[in-house]
Formats: sequence, structure tokens, C-alpha cells
Amino acid sequence: MRRICVVTADGRSYYAIVSKLRGAGLPFLSLLPEDDPRECGLVITTRREADSFSAPTISLEELDENPDVARGQILARLTEGEGTMVLGIDPGSRIGAVAFLGETRLASRTFNSKRSAVAWLNRLVERVPSKRLLIKLGDGEPKTAMWLADSLTSSLPMATIEMVDESGTSRSGSARGLRKDQGSAARIAFRRGVLFRKRDGGSRSR
Repeated sequence: MRRICVVTADGRSYYAIVSKLRGAGLPFLSLLPEDDPRECGLVITTRREADSFSAPTISLEELDENPDVARGQILARLTEGEGTMVLGIDPGSRIGAVAFLGETRLASRTFNSKRSAVAWLNRLVERVPSKRLLIKLGDGEPKTAMWLADSLTSSLPMATIEMVDESGTSRSGSARGLRKDQGSAARIAFRRGVLFRKRDGGSRSR
């Protein structure tokens, strides 16, 4: 990953930026305004100071309050919005969801309701630029999977949605740092699926 640098003369803004980066789990380098930022892949500063840097910038004011979204915004700016966002979803009574930008994991969450899962996914996609959006849904609970696919097709029409055979994704030994349902979602994200199409009078996958 190219280096993220925090550069601002405003002390309060500096601590606000650092807090966001720590919440998002992103490493960074602190520089003084007079330092040379050429080693930086991205400078995070204030909107007022942004025009003074030749390096790519993102301002504190642009960053979302949600640390998942802020992490995505920063990583997307590093890739100039050219990455593919992949969302893996493990439907069930508890819904595991994991988002990747390219091969970098952005966020992982577990939801107790379908609507809260869809709201989180919509906000992430709305606020984090990407070149392509690919959503993979496990087929272990078809009713929940179909509801989610229908909802996401309506709210995210630009997305490619696939239904994935999730056999074996719940095996013991979850992915590092993830709950079991999130680990399943991460495995689902990188399995080949069957394209989901929503049709008048109902939905089905083929």
C-alpha cells in the first residue's frame, strides 16, 4: 500500500484525522506542512489546506463518520477509484458480510436483520468509489438470500449479483480476525457463482 500521510497546521484537525485513521485501522505517517510530501501516496489534510499540496489529497471534511466507510474512501482514493468492490454475504438468522476493495478487506460485520445489512451495504457502496461492484450471496438459506438479492438489485442496479454454492464455507478455523459468519462471507466473496436476475412477477437465479 502506498503511504498515507497526515499533514495539517491545525492541531484540532490533526487529532481528528489521526482518530479516524486509527478507527479505520490504517497506518500513516505524520508530516509537518513544510516537509516534502513526495513519498506520500495520499495526503490527508483539511479542505482549506488541500490546494497547497501537489500529491493526491483527501480532506478531513470528506471522510465519513463510519470508520468502515472512511477506510474505504481512503483506500479508494489511493487506487483512484479503479478497484473492484466485492461484497460477500452469508445469509442466515445472523447475516455475515465482508467487503473487499480489490484484495484488501475493507470491513466485516454481522447483522441481526436483513434491512440493517442492506442499509450498511448501500451506504458503503454509495460513499466508496469503485470501478465495478460484485455481490456474492451464499445459497444456504434460499429465502433470505433471495430477499437480499431482490433488495440489492433494486437499490444497487449497477451491481453484478451472483448466487454462490456455500458448501464448506462454514468449516472450522475462520479467517483471521473474523467471526464464523464473517469468515463464511469472506470465502463466499471469492467463489464463482451463478448470475442472479430479477424478473417481473418474481425472482430466480439460473
